Amino acid sequence: MSTSSSPDGPRLYGNWRRARGFGIANWSPGQTLTLFVTIVTAIAAFYIGVVVGLVVVGIGVLVAASVLIPVGGSSLWQALARTLRFSTARRRGWTAYSGGVLTDHPRQHDLPGPMAPLVPLNTDDGRGGKQGLLWDRRSGLITVVLRCSPVGLDLADQDQADQWVASWGAWLADLGYQPMVRWISVTVETAPTGGTTIRDYTHQRRSPHSPQVASQVMDELLAETPAVTADVDTRVSITFDPSRANPQPPDLLAAVAEVSRWIPGLEQGLASCGVSVLGRATVPQLITRLRTAYDPASRGEVAVLDAQQQVLAWRDAAPVSAREDWDAWHHDSGISVSWAMREAPRQAVTERVLVPLLAPGPHPRRVTLLYEPLGADAAAAAVESEISNLAVRQEWAKRTKRDTTQRDRDDAAHAQQAAREESQGAGVGTFSLYVTTTVAAAEQIPAAVADVELRAGQAKTRLRRLRGAQASGFAASLGMGINPRELETRHGY
Repeated sequence: MSTSSSPDGPRLYGNWRRARGFGIANWSPGQTLTLFVTIVTAIAAFYIGVVVGLVVVGIGVLVAASVLIPVGGSSLWQALARTLRFSTARRRGWTAYSGGVLTDHPRQHDLPGPMAPLVPLNTDDGRGGKQGLLWDRRSGLITVVLRCSPVGLDLADQDQADQWVASWGAWLADLGYQPMVRWISVTVETAPTGGTTIRDYTHQRRSPHSPQVASQVMDELLAETPAVTADVDTRVSITFDPSRANPQPPDLLAAVAEVSRWIPGLEQGLASCGVSVLGRATVPQLITRLRTAYDPASRGEVAVLDAQQQVLAWRDAAPVSAREDWDAWHHDSGISVSWAMREAPRQAVTERVLVPLLAPGPHPRRVTLLYEPLGADAAAAAVESEISNLAVRQEWAKRTKRDTTQRDRDDAAHAQQAAREESQGAGVGTFSLYVTTTVAAAEQIPAAVADVELRAGQAKTRLRRLRGAQASGFAASLGMGINPRELETRHGY
């Protein structure tokens, strides 16, 4: 990310760039190699015989078409593979989950879908309190969730906002020097509370001996809150890989101790980014967030239990039942639809660009920004590789006498700028954005989908609905240590 400013306007941010590799035109390296291998194979087949050559050409055309023809932001082959994978999962019963009390399930306390390997660890935080860590039993990754309260931009001047953004960029760049950090995610969750939480909170703390005038004023204020209040929760989760520690921890206890040693420094770094760290989420707090995400109708009940300091068990975090459809995910009292970012803003934007997407709306919504830092030792090689691939594409365009478009010129400028900024100490990484909205009934889905896509347009961000991968999108948007890119390396996802 780079910045620009003018004397008469606010500072702008932009120049996000997708890694393109050596693919020619707008094709990826894989598509380019497929086309090249297809052409070479067809030419070689004609040396064997005309009939063999024609057969190979026919097969090659089908293969090239399946790889090169775009369908909804992906290739035809990817769309077919996704459809086949989802159909197979549904046929085998992998898209349905039942963890009710009448279900004979030996692992009924597991969360559904990609969340199943996660278990909570209740450990000391080193400061006399407790912290909840999420341990992925399959990959060994450990995630800590930090409860945060952003200061906000409404009462901040422009210089302060610029300083916060610069500090955030420096914090992300520093992650490249911490090999244990696999990725971080920032989750902003909003839900229309209808004022019930405020009313319950107030009634539980009102004194029966309060003056009548004070009670009347409070009643009038509470009567005005249902239409204007919302529940907003912000959290930053950091996922560690203990296997990258030096020396490598011999067991889980040592891994937890090593992770706990790295957390305080990361917490302190967030303080200069306009974020107040309220503390590390405990196991009961993690259970509460998961319970309300899976069962939105229980939000008021869970708030009452929290006020009464009644602790829920891990089995209460999972839904009673869940079912994944092609374009939605059904869970207890909610139906959720998830998106992933397809393209970042093309133009330079201000620091408030995501405000429309993060602002509360008529339905519960979660927006999660997931960032994977590239190690400082590999960042220089990555940007230099992009420069080399850029030279290959330019030479190909020159030899084929293809006109250079304005987008090609802008991409070249952004690649060179990224290399220049990396040499000056900037961090390099990949980021993605996941959005999930939840409704109570199927007839509300069109309105909720339109609301999210309208807000995404106002935020200058293009989203892609995760058809055939709704369970993974829902899990990624929770900000509990799930990364869809990492799930691709696992068998069964």
